[in-house]
Amino acid sequence: MKKHEDQREKWEYIGHRLMESSDLQMLCGVTRKTAGAEKPFVACLHDHELKGMITFVLERMREIDKRAESTARREESEIPYEYRDRRQEFLRLQVPKGESYRSSELYNAEFINDLDEGFDTLQGVFVTLSRALSYLFDELRYRHGKPERSFMNALLRNYPDYAGTIEGLMGGTLNVESKASHRDAIKLNLTDEQLAELLDCLEVFFDPADCVALKAVLQGQTVSQKLVFNGNQNQLVEVFRRLSYNGLLHESWTTLREWLFGHFAYRSKTGVTDLSKNSVWDILSKAKGEPTGRSRICTFDWLPYKTQTALRRSSREVSGEQ
Repeated sequence: MKKHEDQREKWEYIGHRLMESSDLQMLCGVTRKTAGAEKPFVACLHDHELKGMITFVLERMREIDKRAESTARREESEIPYEYRDRRQEFLRLQVPKGESYRSSELYNAEFINDLDEGFDTLQGVFVTLSRALSYLFDELRYRHGKPERSFMNALLRNYPDYAGTIEGLMGGTLNVESKASHRDAIKLNLTDEQLAELLDCLEVFFDPADCVALKAVLQGQTVSQKLVFNGNQNQLVEVFRRLSYNGLLHESWTTLREWLFGHFAYRSKTGVTDLSKNSVWDILSKAKGEPTGRSRICTFDWLPYKTQTALRRSSREVSGEQ
């Protein structure tokens, strides 16, 4: 028993030491799919080093959330209605990033656009850590399909608040007990007429046999298999980004990314393909890679498109009014 504990401490220690001295841009800037690139940094690591780095990132995420909670209690922050389902995100947005995060090599990747909400707050740091976590899990999944159950059980026991994130990064719900709930549905705040119009638009891009399931998913239900979108993935993702910033969908980008990945695939030139989590994240959080005007779908009067600049300006105007 003692030997097993020593081994566990060893891989966590090594992984944490690696992460403390790592540049996130070096860690996440190149993947195995990057054309013409040299072998990525994570590909050179041992499994135990990867696992230790994963626990390090989760520890830092928890530290950030504890700091946000502490600030909220001290300042008695009230959660606005539009953040009722994104409480933790709102709390992170209230705390400036601080010089310790700006000057650290660890956080210099900035996987969040400087026009995005939260860029200069703890939310920006949290987004950066979340992206690093996804790269580490991607590498484990590349090597083993899924990590061994004992490791996943340990993560969910030690980090129950991030169970949904952990399960989502592994591509589905794991058969383990957890006190944290895993949200596998979203709620669209649409009138019956708006839902019908959205369905009419989207159904064109799905096989007729999938249309009943598509309606069920949009109404907050779950289905047994992924629905195949017969178009470019950025077209589908951008519709939900628009629903979000127009106030018709109240989910964090992370939750929405996991929901999209869990419920949809798309038909590429090589066949049915899973959505790319990295691409989905870039579209949702940074509008990077979103479709151009002619390729944009579901352009209704009640679902207008807004540029990143316009969204940022609007956010500043609202803050000024308050």
